[in-house]
Amino acid sequence: MDETNEILRGVRLFNPVRNFDEIVDVAFQHDSVQWIRKTSGTPSGLWLFPGLVDLHIHLRTPGYEDAETLETGLRAAVAGGVTCVGMMPNTTPPLDSADLTLSVKKKGESLGLADIVPIPCVTMGSAGVNCTDLESFAGSGITRFSDDGCPVESDKALMEAFLRVAPFNGVVIEHPEVTAMAAGGAVNLGLASTETGVKGIPESAEYLDVKRCIGILRNSGSRAGLHLTHLSSPESVRLAYKASLEGLRVTCDVTPHHLALNERAVIDLGPIAKMNPPLRSEESRKEIVHMVREGMVTAVASDHAPHTSTRKELPLSTAAFGIIGLETLLPVTLDILGREAGMHPMDIIRLLTTAPAAILGTLPPEIAAGKPLNMVLFDPERQWIYSRTFSRSSNSPFLGKKITGKVLRVWFRRELYREDEFV
Repeated sequence: MDETNEILRGVRLFNPVRNFDEIVDVAFQHDSVQWIRKTSGTPSGLWLFPGLVDLHIHLRTPGYEDAETLETGLRAAVAGGVTCVGMMPNTTPPLDSADLTLSVKKKGESLGLADIVPIPCVTMGSAGVNCTDLESFAGSGITRFSDDGCPVESDKALMEAFLRVAPFNGVVIEHPEVTAMAAGGAVNLGLASTETGVKGIPESAEYLDVKRCIGILRNSGSRAGLHLTHLSSPESVRLAYKASLEGLRVTCDVTPHHLALNERAVIDLGPIAKMNPPLRSEESRKEIVHMVREGMVTAVASDHAPHTSTRKELPLSTAAFGIIGLETLLPVTLDILGREAGMHPMDIIRLLTTAPAAILGTLPPEIAAGKPLNMVLFDPERQWIYSRTFSRSSNSPFLGKKITGKVLRVWFRRELYREDEFV
């Protein structure tokens, strides 16, 4: 008896693990792939690829559930084709103990929507001074750490963290910022600060911290990993790439909003486009896009940062930093890197799947016979208006805008999502 539940015919299958890109038919049951065969029919024009891995998101639990809950955040992830997330620790209380971190992970994964890779604090309370019990986390299988929202400002603490995580191949994920240089700033130092009259944050506030962290890693002599997240300055990317060529374990990511938008967006839209690091000049934006095309950037991550309207509907100088980004991660990245940079879809999908999985230390997602379902059906030509979000917050400069490329269906161990609704 044939137990096949469904066959997707004529889909273009991307499997970055095997560098596979062909038009195929894919048969699957309720929870696993049965077979993949070269299609004998007409191509459908639809793409099929593994669930995305977003290495940097904020689920706001515990403490900020008015902005996002575990369920609303993970539903937004699935709607964007994301089935594995890196969960950042800047909550209240912060995720600086293994018990609290594992409790939040367990609650999130009990929803059956996505895998969660917890990224607890490097230092107690993310205060940048005293390291957390890194070995205790490692004993629970947690090996990635960040004080995201703040840098690890103490050179001593950062050196200690590198030396302590190296034995278990750990990674410190740094929010690159010299806080004394960024303090009080809200927009890019340049056109944005001049036009808005608000204090600006220079690119040097980012890349000088990148330089500091790389120097400490080099001096540690360890094989610890350093991941530099949400880079906005070309100089930051240059420093990270050069360090990787030296043989240091240095990686970096950029966000879709820094690829797609420049400082003009915050001038025109105000706090809804305020983020940290701020949107930079058009010259810097274009250079970052070029650097991604040249292979100098390791991954793309959303930095999904939900906020209530009361925290965003404030003057530009005092409104909260950050935007939601899970549902626009895929189409915005594909659009900019495909249309503007001329990158092959496989290379873009790799930036959203296997590359971030490697940074998080998790298995890369793959579509193959016998594998559990973890896949996204995507229409690269579908145009749609981003008019609603599954997130509890709506702070996105892309809301109300026409977007090209749409997630149609998502499977993660079972079908979860189909045509804008959860199954």
